[in-house]
Amino acid sequence: MQIVKMKTKLEEKIKALEEERRILLEERDKLKEVLELSEKAKTLEVEVNKLKEEIKSLRDKIPEEILEELGKTVPEMLSGEEKEREECCQEDEEEELL
Repeated sequence: MQIVKMKTKLEEKIKALEEERRILLEERDKLKEVLELSEKAKTLEVEVNKLKEEIKSLRDKIPEEILEELGKTVPEMLSGEEKEREECCQEDEEEELL
């Protein structure tokens, strides 16, 4: 009789440990995903900031005389593109939060 109880207890313990193992493996996988996404976001932020700096530098190099000759068309086009990019980035951020 005692052997049957011991066997039952061991089987219950094994089931409990297997369930705990399953839960821990799931948590580990989710944490790895979060880490990967975090690293990707960091990398993209750095790249975006570099591109913004490059664009600003290029805009600053355009001689004022050329801008005056072309009128307000070029600055408006450039600022319009920037606004579109900002709106796009805001939409992406909102989607990520959901």
